[in-house]
Amino acid sequence: MLGGVPGRITFYLKRDRVEAFDVRFDTKDAARMAAFLKNRYGAPSNESRAKLEGRGDELYKVEWKKGEERAMLTALKEKRRAALTVWRGDFEEEIYRVR
Repeated sequence: MLGGVPGRITFYLKRDRVEAFDVRFDTKDAARMAAFLKNRYGAPSNESRAKLEGRGDELYKVEWKKGEERAMLTALKEKRRAALTVWRGDFEEEIYRVR
């Protein structure tokens, strides 16, 4: 449980080090999770709500950045699960890079 919100966590390891982690939780708790994170870690570097073209879905996205450290909360209103992903460096580019 993080900020009173139940969820599931996945750790991403590389050479016996945590490179990133991902917390999945119910989309209805996204605003509550964002409020907890803002209170704990300060104002986000970016916060947005956007309608996705052709889908009619709304994307809620909150980002924090500090040096090499990043955190991003994303929630699609019509989906069941939202996610908080936290990483250092170029983890996002590395994890999705085709080899």
